[in-house]
Amino acid sequence: MIDLHTHILPGIDDGSPNAGTSMRMLRQMAVQGTQILCASPHYYADEQSIHEFCEKRDVAFAEFRQAGLGEYEDQPIVLPAAEVAFFPGISEQKELERLCIKGTHTLLLEMPFCEWNDFQIEEVTSLSLDLGYQIVLVHPERFLFSKNNRRLLERLQELPIGIQINAGSLLRWQSRKQALRLLQEAACPLLGSDAHNMTTRPPNLGEGRSVIERKLGTAFWQRMQESAARLTGCSFART
Repeated sequence: MIDLHTHILPGIDDGSPNAGTSMRMLRQMAVQGTQILCASPHYYADEQSIHEFCEKRDVAFAEFRQAGLGEYEDQPIVLPAAEVAFFPGISEQKELERLCIKGTHTLLLEMPFCEWNDFQIEEVTSLSLDLGYQIVLVHPERFLFSKNNRRLLERLQELPIGIQINAGSLLRWQSRKQALRLLQEAACPLLGSDAHNMTTRPPNLGEGRSVIERKLGTAFWQRMQESAARLTGCSFART
């Protein structure tokens, strides 16, 4: 399995607080069958430059390696990435590629937790069509609290972008129906754990996969994983 969205790096954001937790998360992901995962800490343009963020991410990776990352053959592959919060002028940011999943042009984009507007949609459109980024909208189900945002998400879905649903949204009955509908409507449906720790937001990709296979079928799940492999530039075993 490929997990497109995690906060497994130690001490860099609101995810794993230390390397010990990161290693426990990694072991749990391996038990569930995850083979490849993106380490995607939050990036907020109003808090730090891209250069500063990448330096901090490198430090977190070094701490993770010291704790045991990469020591065992059966460990998942961990790819540097970022969960980029939308900001005005994002389509004009020259260093944005440094925030993509390493070795790709795939950008994990978090839309604002507010009412969206046409300007934001135009910026995302420019990122996709003019600049050639492979945009993945992360957990859009969390933003559909208004008719306006639902309407604008439909516009975004006309673009060649990925729609990444959080596994947790499939595990709660209140959000499962909407999450499944978004996956079915997406041209490129994707799944991420958005794991932050081992307690309140633990690795749960395996549980999310079970819901998808039960509700949408194994072939649908395999198509999702093939899309994830393409967006990460990785191959994976069909499991």
